[in-house]
Amino acid sequence: MTEQAQIEQAILLIDDVPLILDLLQDILESRGYRVIRSETGGQVTEILDREDIALVFCDVALPDINGVEVLRMIKQHTPEIQVIMISGQEDFNIAREVLRERALDYLVKPFTQEEVLEAVNQGLDAYRHAVNQSRARLEAQRRMGDLVLLKKIGETASSGSDLQELFDLILDSIVDSADVEVASLMLVEDDGLLHIAAARGLSEEIVNTVRVASGEGISGHVFASREPVLISNIDHDSRFEGHVGGKRYKDQSLLSVPIVVRDEIVGVINVNNKRSGGSFDLEDQNLLVAIANQVALAMENFELVNSLRSQAATLERTNDELVRMNRARTRLVCNLSHELKTPLTSIMGYVDLSLTFYEKLSEAEFKEHLQLVREEGERLEKLITGMLRLFSIESEREVWRWKAFGVPWPVADSFQYYNKQMATRELATEIDIEEDLPEVYGDQEKFSMAFNCLVDNAVKFNRDGGLIRVKAESRMFEGLQYVYLQIFNQGQTVPLEARSTIFNSYTQLGDIDTEKPHGVGIGLALVKVVVDRMKGDIFLEEVKGEGTSFGMLLPTEETYNQLKG
Repeated sequence: MTEQAQIEQAILLIDDVPLILDLLQDILESRGYRVIRSETGGQVTEILDREDIALVFCDVALPDINGVEVLRMIKQHTPEIQVIMISGQEDFNIAREVLRERALDYLVKPFTQEEVLEAVNQGLDAYRHAVNQSRARLEAQRRMGDLVLLKKIGETASSGSDLQELFDLILDSIVDSADVEVASLMLVEDDGLLHIAAARGLSEEIVNTVRVASGEGISGHVFASREPVLISNIDHDSRFEGHVGGKRYKDQSLLSVPIVVRDEIVGVINVNNKRSGGSFDLEDQNLLVAIANQVALAMENFELVNSLRSQAATLERTNDELVRMNRARTRLVCNLSHELKTPLTSIMGYVDLSLTFYEKLSEAEFKEHLQLVREEGERLEKLITGMLRLFSIESEREVWRWKAFGVPWPVADSFQYYNKQMATRELATEIDIEEDLPEVYGDQEKFSMAFNCLVDNAVKFNRDGGLIRVKAESRMFEGLQYVYLQIFNQGQTVPLEARSTIFNSYTQLGDIDTEKPHGVGIGLALVKVVVDRMKGDIFLEEVKGEGTSFGMLLPTEETYNQLKG
């Protein structure tokens, strides 16, 4: 068996003496080696670019260039090529110089056939060893690069707080490390199609418009099969014959792998167009699969982190609400003790006074004391009843008697009930109710109670001689019919900043430490609970000048049923 069966590379002969070239060529070709010869050394780089050379015999003394310089050019071009320098004289200094420049051997003319063949065998063995070492070194570098890439992606995945930013960083890492021109990361969206979430080397139009169904094209095939697709030449792959995206694959090689989270495919990573012009191989596939696993892990971690953050935010809000409720209930206790103490003190005072001076009091004076005790008792009863109703309605223990009813009736009843107090404070009233106003849907008794709370506030917080205005009209909101009900009083203005807290339980418009109307801050909270149950809305309105205005949107029966679904 000749050496040609073991090596396909040629042997290059460089000497300005044709006789020497003929001699070496005869020896080598008789053993089956492919030989290339040249009488000059200046064109050695062009020959190496054109031919696959394993071994070079080069004369030290050439007419156009020094042989040592040719040796340097060869080693600079392809370090694995072995060079045997030949010379017509045995010169120690020259031998030392060429060996220092990494020549394999130094032969002195004339040389025997055995010397030439021994040098060839030694040179080819050295060439194979050098090539294997180079391949091993490149493979080690590639694996190290892959590990560095995976480490970088892993760090990016664990530290990223924005998923889109994470996808962009991962694609940048893939493009730089895998040395590709085109890369894309596609995710399965709510419509069940693959959408491009991030891309490099694709136009904005493609990114924004491409949608891929399961089984459609290459990405769709990966989506459906859940298996990687490695294509060396798309033109020769019958699975994707006539694929419209083929024009984008300039080297006809591409690679796509699935992204799987908890046994569910959530996306696909695609790469194509290696800058080197080469084809993707199994090593590339293994690397991209590892990257896809990192992406899947990042997406899962992102989902878990978001869930934890959401739960933490919910807990924080709940804690804040509990703190607020605790403070509100503390204030309630203070207000309640104050509100209960005042009438109780009055009651006990009148009772003690009546008992002490029972025989001296006239019938009229005694009756007056009883009347005052009754008024203070009614005040206590009203206070406690309001609280109990709020607690009962909030806990949804009360039965609701649903029906359609007209707003004018609760308005009229409330104004009649508070007529005496309005007259005492000389309050003016305006009522503007639209004709043919549609009926609202709810529990009329509970709505009347809620509206009474609004009127009670309008009376208590109004200025003497002020105005109370009620307006009601039909309104359309988001295609649904409501009754808009407004109540305005000309007292102190409630700032709009209070709109987020004013309807909370036990939030009071007055201050216990200053002169304020009676109450513990349950009126607006009760109104809010009733209106919410009716699937309506109540809100603080902006007013020009002094005064406070509350607006309500109350649904009709048809609107209520649509909202209830």
